[in-house]
Amino acid sequence: METPNDNNAVVPIIDGRNPDWQIEQAIRLYRQAQAHIHLLNVQAALPKHVSRFFHSAQLSAFHQENGMRLLEPVARRLDEAGVPCELHVMVGPKAETILHFAREFDCGRIVMEESAESWMSALGLGSISSQLQHLMKVRHFGVPLGGA
Repeated sequence: METPNDNNAVVPIIDGRNPDWQIEQAIRLYRQAQAHIHLLNVQAALPKHVSRFFHSAQLSAFHQENGMRLLEPVARRLDEAGVPCELHVMVGPKAETILHFAREFDCGRIVMEESAESWMSALGLGSISSQLQHLMKVRHFGVPLGGA
């Protein structure tokens, strides 16, 4: 297995979380190593009993619109700091989708704050960061979780 590219970083933007720390880390990564920054929002799939009433194009547009609503303010702040970035919206389980994205886009860093260890995080049931840590150990994906 090839080593992921440290100059590619995925910055998952999660609804309801303050992205200030992640923005600071993305700016630092860009300034230190001209890192290619990918902003990612992962939308949860709608339940089947709801989604069956909509066409796939409508569902896709719904998820894209909601994801971009979260990504655009972060992208503006990075742009103001002179940091270019790409915006991505995906649908699926958050931790698994972030890890899949990091592999697909050859990202050597996932910019999320590490969460404190607990018995729930040891089982992969805690926060998204603890779920990511668990998945990375289980799937032997050696990408640092954290900042610059």
